[in-house]
Amino acid sequence: MTNVRVSLARTGVTGVDNGTRLGTWLLVFIWLLPFHILIMAWLFGGLGLSAPVVRLIASWKEALVALLVIVVMVRFLLGRGERARVHWLDIAILALWLLALAYLVGAGPWFGLDVPLGAQLYGLRDLTYFSLLYFVGRATREVVGDERVLKALFLVGVVISGVAVIERLVVTPAMLVLFGAAEYFQDFLGATVWVAGNPYGLPSSYWSTIGDHLVQRAGSTYLSSQGFANPFLVIVPATTVWLLAQRRAAAAWVGYSLLWVGLLLSITRMTIVACLLQAFAIAAARRRWGLIVAVAGAATVAFGCALLIVPNLATFVWETLTWQTGSSTAHLTDWTQGMYNALRYPLGAGLGVADQAAVRFGVDALAGDNQYLTYAVELGLLGLGLHVASLCGGVVAGVQRARSGNDLRGGYGLVVAATAFGIALNELTANVFNSVLLVCAFFWLLGSLVSASFARDRE
Repeated sequence: MTNVRVSLARTGVTGVDNGTRLGTWLLVFIWLLPFHILIMAWLFGGLGLSAPVVRLIASWKEALVALLVIVVMVRFLLGRGERARVHWLDIAILALWLLALAYLVGAGPWFGLDVPLGAQLYGLRDLTYFSLLYFVGRATREVVGDERVLKALFLVGVVISGVAVIERLVVTPAMLVLFGAAEYFQDFLGATVWVAGNPYGLPSSYWSTIGDHLVQRAGSTYLSSQGFANPFLVIVPATTVWLLAQRRAAAAWVGYSLLWVGLLLSITRMTIVACLLQAFAIAAARRRWGLIVAVAGAATVAFGCALLIVPNLATFVWETLTWQTGSSTAHLTDWTQGMYNALRYPLGAGLGVADQAAVRFGVDALAGDNQYLTYAVELGLLGLGLHVASLCGGVVAGVQRARSGNDLRGGYGLVVAATAFGIALNELTANVFNSVLLVCAFFWLLGSLVSASFARDRE
């Protein structure tokens, strides 16, 4: 924190209850992004539109981010708006963005790696692009004074979880192929490596082995289990805070239960653990000890019954805890390779050399299944440090705001802190920033919370 003063974008309203026109665009992201992949798969594989046309349509989210950032910059340059101190998170997030731009321009000549420009652009998008919404959040502090975002995340979570339940009951892999999902993954995304080993041409992660049986995992509107589960790292904190803020109708708690059922059907173990810890921490912060005991007791009974009823589930749990599953072995292999390449390229090897960006363009991935290692091999130790700093800043800013009171903004503090913690935990086994909804909501809310905290200090 410093005494330097900067002019942030003016919100354009006089009341918190009405929100801002700029802040309303966060709701657009929340409602459209969960259905983005489903629609793109249908346009490409179902309707047969050409790849360039579908890619142009799919770029709406990147274009909207650019437009919002330009609006904020123009207002800043015109000096229209409130005055607020610079927060150290501003510097960390901007520095990471500038570092990524420098690597986009100069990594090829510096390191001599022949990485396609497309892979580098995708790497830039996955690691830093959507974090620019943090600065849009800094210009829209009213967002964390309005519960509409919490309610929208709750409703979206219920909807996609309901789709996951229906999918698990009636949707077959063959139906997804007819819908166009296989063509989308193979021809549009170029993800032929991910679809090997099954006759449907769908990602192999669509199934999980429990004992001797292949079990279909719910992918909901995201068409993949991990893609479906990652947004819950912000959905679960938001819905938990919203439900505990005041007495809610029984239907809301039914929806919350449905949300958890959908997440469990994805069989994404690390994400499920992270979300459980998030919900427990929020309930504890709100001192809902009776609720914690009741839910824990019911969950224990349900889990015990599942162990007795579901064949081989006990074996699956034991193999998970002892790292004997196929995915655990794959994680260890990827981590070993990623750490080796991080030491080999301490300054980074440039954007697009890890994870999905590399796979999509036929580049040998230097890291995968670990977001920390992805930052390390692409942007070096400096990039990794700036990424960790942004997550730590999210936890600190959220906790500080939550401790200052139990009002709505204190609730948003819990959401931001819990989301940052969940990301930090889950990215040990996945690249969670591939979830655009998660990144957009987290960084926008973080920026809004920082600005709201500064405004409160002045009052």
